[in-house]
Amino acid sequence: MMENRGDINIHIEKFVKNITPQPIEPKESNGDKMIKWGIDNLYPNFLIEISKKSALHGAILQTKSNYIFSDGVINKESGEIIGDDIQVNEDDNLSELVKKCINDAVVFGGFAVKVEFNALGEPLYYYHVPFHHVRANKSKSKFFVNDDWFNFPRTYFTYEKYNVFKNEDFQPKIFYFNSYNISVNNVYVEPDYNCIEDVVTDMLISKLFKNSIANGFSVGKVITVLGAIPDEQTKNRATAKFKDVFNGVDGENFMLQWATNKDQKTEIDTIPADDYASKVVEIVKKTERNILSAHSATSSQLFGIEKEGSLGNATELENAYLLFKNNYVKDKRIEIVSAFNKLFKSDERLPKIDLKDKEVLFKKTLESSTKEKVFTINELRAIEGAEPIEGGDVFITSNSNTFTISPTNAPANSTFSKKKDDDEVEGYFATPEDFEKVKHLGNNKDEFILIGESKFSSCGEYHFASTYSSIEEYLLDNKINELTIDEASAKISNELGYSVSKSDVQTSIDLLKNAGLIDVKINTQNNKMWTAPSLINNANKIEIYYDYVKRPEADGAIKIPTTRHFCESIIDSDKYFSMADIQSFSAVLGYDVMKFGGGYWKNKNTGEVNRHCRHEFKPVRVYKK
Repeated sequence: MMENRGDINIHIEKFVKNITPQPIEPKESNGDKMIKWGIDNLYPNFLIEISKKSALHGAILQTKSNYIFSDGVINKESGEIIGDDIQVNEDDNLSELVKKCINDAVVFGGFAVKVEFNALGEPLYYYHVPFHHVRANKSKSKFFVNDDWFNFPRTYFTYEKYNVFKNEDFQPKIFYFNSYNISVNNVYVEPDYNCIEDVVTDMLISKLFKNSIANGFSVGKVITVLGAIPDEQTKNRATAKFKDVFNGVDGENFMLQWATNKDQKTEIDTIPADDYASKVVEIVKKTERNILSAHSATSSQLFGIEKEGSLGNATELENAYLLFKNNYVKDKRIEIVSAFNKLFKSDERLPKIDLKDKEVLFKKTLESSTKEKVFTINELRAIEGAEPIEGGDVFITSNSNTFTISPTNAPANSTFSKKKDDDEVEGYFATPEDFEKVKHLGNNKDEFILIGESKFSSCGEYHFASTYSSIEEYLLDNKINELTIDEASAKISNELGYSVSKSDVQTSIDLLKNAGLIDVKINTQNNKMWTAPSLINNANKIEIYYDYVKRPEADGAIKIPTTRHFCESIIDSDKYFSMADIQSFSAVLGYDVMKFGGGYWKNKNTGEVNRHCRHEFKPVRVYKK
């Protein structure tokens, strides 16, 4: 760019600043016309670009996709893996289709599938359509597919929306799914990672380093003013113009100097780069933290990124994964599985599907001191492949004394005989200091609506009442259309295959209605009702949490005079705990809190010493308000 100011020519090399595109939707009054995704209709291309050029962001996206897909597609009813056995088109099996769609859902917040039909109007083939190829009209009833919007923006195919049981014309349709994220947009969902600017910053930092290294951190451009030495006012104007463009990431630094005439040789001294290394390091750290936080990531190690000051042991990784799974993976998996089951609803060839977790992600390695607290001598010998020894069914205590699991045969000088004869044997137990370390965990019970509690079965396991939970599941998946409560109970009984009472149905309806999970309307004249899953169902989930309660086999109240401080403090905290919370308890205390509770318990009615306390974590179904 050249500027003429009298006899002075100012030549400035101007850097083109990077501007982050915005997912703006232009206004369109014609409901059938395509809505552009971004001003240039290329916002998805930008999302792909930053996923490729930001190593951190790209790694997180890929790992999130892997965590969601996990061990693959299974039959929801039988639990058997089916994904590789079912072909959904000429090239892809069910697993490949689901995996591709999960990748799109993670990057763009949605996915698309083209459905083709046979001569009877039944679904025949399912094809993955890359989500960045798809645009929609305002009502998302019509879709426009183009594999190259950049070069050929006017060349596209048009498809109608796929509706289950409503495809009389047999023409291919598009099944379109997108998550619900709060946005000013009406058509295109914004990604659930709210860190676009940070990802762009990470991408530009990489470019800055690359170019700075390439030019040796030295001056890249020289601005020379040719002609007579100007007055101060002109210099100031030129300097202001120079400062306006003295920035960027391309590594092109500028130097401004003056020459009396164009024939004079100018001597240029190399200007060393400013020492901005420490500032850049801080920016890098902050950017990384922001990106991880926006991705609901509790630890960078989950994505193969070294965490400063951490050894990356299995317990730490597993706790981080459990938190990430509860905060992100579980909900995203429910969304995607629910979408596919809607897609396959009219196809009798395909069962309801689910995604299976990997059985073992992290191999636990307990320290020797921890093993001695939770394993007997013979159990420790079994771990090492050694034969049991007589008297080896004992624990090793910190002072080398031992106590037996069953104290009825213990000698008079055993550890148990030295303890007071009460309900809380303290051979190994959690202390008041231990509670201080974990008191921040859990959520107050008043943050939840209690949906249902589990029952203790004769086979020694907790479970939720099958009729109760199935009524909930039925109401969340199906509509009741103009039926009385008696008629609704009969219909649900018939479809579930066993009898349910109208009081059970009414209780379930009331609970789900109060939780905002279903919408209910009642005609007061004939008492007929309509129910339907709420439109915001994806934002409100029934979850499994745990309540710290007295075991069914323990007599007395939940707290007795001999209840240890740790257990009493947990009870008084009046909280529900997630599995991730309980895993964190175990990591801090050094033993399995889910299994052992606060310590060991001697049942004074039987004389038996149990390897757990009077309390336990009991599963409950809750809805977070």
